[in-house]
Amino acid sequence: MATADELLGNKLFRDISALNLEKVLLIAEEVTFAPGTRIFREGEQAGALYVILEGILDLTFQFKIGEVESELTLDSKGKGESVGWSALVPPHRYTLTGVCRKSVKALSMDGDYLLNICRDDRNFGFLLMRNIAGIVGTRMKQLQTMFIQEVQRGINMP
Repeated sequence: MATADELLGNKLFRDISALNLEKVLLIAEEVTFAPGTRIFREGEQAGALYVILEGILDLTFQFKIGEVESELTLDSKGKGESVGWSALVPPHRYTLTGVCRKSVKALSMDGDYLLNICRDDRNFGFLLMRNIAGIVGTRMKQLQTMFIQEVQRGINMP
């Protein structure tokens, strides 16, 4: 069984009280996935948020340029990190695909239940959404960096 200590270092739950972390743990279910498993796919209905307890999860997206289709890894998440914030933010669709690079053990939390806790405790909801905004901002910066690198590669071509 997971403890509040396992959530304390997680960016998503920064500044959340121990009491509220205990509420979150009441709705958390421990799950395990084998290497290569796609936990969620870009565009699918986002029903759960995950906190990784062990293993590595790659966050990927599909793209097509002309006739070439590929999957690109944007980020990798490991112990103590969270994925699936889309379960809490409309339109509740995953924006990336989560692929287990190694076996992953995680806490799975139903997005609707977490949103109910937010409705019942507005301070908890504010802190959680503030933390999600920080995560989204970081993700945008990662995409911007990747884009600039690709543009630079194109400019340096003979």
